[in-house]
Amino acid sequence: MDRRQFVFGIVAAAALSAGARDGRAECGELTSNEFVRELYEKQARLHAANTPLTADEFHALFASDLRKLMQSPRRTPNNMPVGPLLNAFFGWGVLPGTEIKVEKVALVSGNYEGPATVGIDLKYRGESRKVLVHAVRENEVWLVANIIYDSGKSLVSHYRAITAR
Repeated sequence: MDRRQFVFGIVAAAALSAGARDGRAECGELTSNEFVRELYEKQARLHAANTPLTADEFHALFASDLRKLMQSPRRTPNNMPVGPLLNAFFGWGVLPGTEIKVEKVALVSGNYEGPATVGIDLKYRGESRKVLVHAVRENEVWLVANIIYDSGKSLVSHYRAITAR
């Protein structure tokens, strides 16, 4: 094998491996990045239009463990200060009607077939924010297992605090 054949073989292998991922998306199965991008773009549109999901639609987006935690009885301590409201997707203090721009979506860890942690760069009120979404597949459906906000707090830790679990 000469050098030209070797280079051609390397290029062909790279093209085939890139095509395999694209072929997967063409069959209707989303990658972790595609799932998170579509989810966040839809949530940004709904949020800007001040059109919330129903409780069932909202809970259906989350993995079973997180869903159980979200639906657990609340036990908020009396001394807990009233602070900014948490938007599950975008973080604390993002009020309904706020226009949110989804910028970069990139795989941080894991793989495209899941489980994966996907980073999302968001922009709203002139500020840039980063959110990490842990996406998993349950029964062949992509779901959110946790969301970590740029403050370092997560959706799971929030619900554990208010349900005392």
